[in-house]
Amino acid sequence: MARLRGSRRPRWRPAPGDTVDAARLREEIIGHEDSAGGPLRFEGLRVRGRLDLSRCRVDSVLELVDCVFDEPLRFAELTVSALDLSGSRAPALHANRVTVDGDLRLSGATLGSGTPVPQPLTGPPAAGDGPRVPRRLPEDSTSAVVELADARIDGNLVVEQLTVADSGPWSLLAPRLNVSGSVHARGLTASGALYLRDAQIAYALNLNGADVGGLDGTGLACGRGLYADWGFRSAGQVLLRAATIEGVVTFHDSVVDAPAGALLLSRLRVPRLRLDLRAAPAGAVVLQDAAVDVLVDSAATWPAPGRLNLEGFTYKRLETAGPVDVRTRIGWLTRDPNAGAGSFEQLATSYESAGDERSARIVRHARERHVRRLDRLSGRAWGLVQDLLFGYGYAPRRALVWLLSLAAAGSLWFAYHEPRAVGGSGQRAWDPVLYSVDLLIPVASLGYRGSWDPQGAGKAVAVFLVVSGWTLATAVLAGARRVIGRG
Repeated sequence: MARLRGSRRPRWRPAPGDTVDAARLREEIIGHEDSAGGPLRFEGLRVRGRLDLSRCRVDSVLELVDCVFDEPLRFAELTVSALDLSGSRAPALHANRVTVDGDLRLSGATLGSGTPVPQPLTGPPAAGDGPRVPRRLPEDSTSAVVELADARIDGNLVVEQLTVADSGPWSLLAPRLNVSGSVHARGLTASGALYLRDAQIAYALNLNGADVGGLDGTGLACGRGLYADWGFRSAGQVLLRAATIEGVVTFHDSVVDAPAGALLLSRLRVPRLRLDLRAAPAGAVVLQDAAVDVLVDSAATWPAPGRLNLEGFTYKRLETAGPVDVRTRIGWLTRDPNAGAGSFEQLATSYESAGDERSARIVRHARERHVRRLDRLSGRAWGLVQDLLFGYGYAPRRALVWLLSLAAAGSLWFAYHEPRAVGGSGQRAWDPVLYSVDLLIPVASLGYRGSWDPQGAGKAVAVFLVVSGWTLATAVLAGARRVIGRG
């Protein structure tokens, strides 16, 4: 690494507002001997030319505060005790593989040469629908205003109130970024998206109040949580595919806005996920194969029907800011056009875990209705019969109501239309109630069915009761078998 040594000389002290040459500033920085242990601080300078500290080592804390740089900062592979660029302005910061023993601060800085007009991160479009933004970037040929690929920061990365303005799709390229502390990005404004694929952050990623073009945190590992709360806004997609977050991922009071705002959280692993946004997202919410312990959401911010993917999504408990009844929650499931039996069973299991057996039965009943809609006509017809008679096994009292209703109707009919008696002297005494019940019971016999022979319309009523009894029994057995077999 480049380092200049020589005899002691008076320290160069440019005053705030001075215009200095980048080469002169570089010479002072890398030639500084940290005898006093204090920071090497330059404030309010206007720097002409390119400041290039690539592959250098600075043993002091380097502070370039409120400075204006005419050209991009080149800090690739720089090793420094700590770096503070707070309040400074520069066209870009290229610091791939930088090593910072303390904090890297960009608070209140302005980077880029454009205006903060959002460049939303979008998915691969249909043919002829515009340029494609690939997910796995060719890093050697991709650039951004802030580049921190493979950077290692042993303290915190502080980018609060940072403004990154450029016409490119990416504002930050930091794949495999390693931060031993937290990333503080409260109030960050970025015209493009943030690329944090496979980054590792020991504590928290705080994006509260940030306004970005999108976030690609695929494979992100975070020790404490990801906070995108209180006015966080993304005009493009937020990807946390296969991310592992210890603690919480929260989008409370956030806005995932048009034109391309979406939450793509497939295979996310996190104990607590909060999705009570300020408004419903403009695009999709994908939770495919994600696993959480607690999901906190709000019915008011569920995505539009057809824009929800819950396939393979598992959770143990549901929480909401306001009460959400079970039938409304079933409507949440049906917003996923491909929702299968597994999605309904997952919801039913969560109700069971909370001790709400009634809601679990309602969900499983809805599951059977939902699954049957894809059957052939005969299957849908038989399903309708089972639903009406027995609720697919989840409404057992309905079968009793049908049985009593049919028995009462038959008894009333035969009370005024007594059939012709058959048999000898051992003939039973006529009882329209027992006769109707005997017709309805498909297997056992009370001895009344064969003792009387109805005629005319009475025979049609008797046949109807017999067929109804068999249908009711078959539906009950089918429903019981389904309940026993599937929970």
